[in-house]
Amino acid sequence: MEITTQPTDLTEQINSWKEEVNEVREDVKMMRERLEQIALSSAPREVMTNVEHFENRLLRQREVADEMFHDLKQCAKKLSAQSPTVIHDDRPVCDYDTMSNRMEVFQKLFMELKADFNHFMDSEL
Repeated sequence: MEITTQPTDLTEQINSWKEEVNEVREDVKMMRERLEQIALSSAPREVMTNVEHFENRLLRQREVADEMFHDLKQCAKKLSAQSPTVIHDDRPVCDYDTMSNRMEVFQKLFMELKADFNHFMDSEL
């Protein structure tokens, strides 16, 4: 089935995803700051082990967010070079399905990380 999609619609979706990735970056920054406070305290060894564990997870989350943001920017750039109307077979340009699936996984993994982190922080307070 062929679908005609305006590049502006696709651009809006990409921009929305970029905003979401930036929000994740900010959340990660705040979580790392909270971990730093614990790391500077005289917390027990077990707590410090968990702090290191979350530091590693947050570092990786930041790396994934940076990769995702870069790929979204590249997709937007490719899209801006397209003709006014993009015709495709059930998926937009830039391999939209792949980007959409990656965003779903990105969102799911971040929500799991955030839930684990909040559980850890609640148990330490």
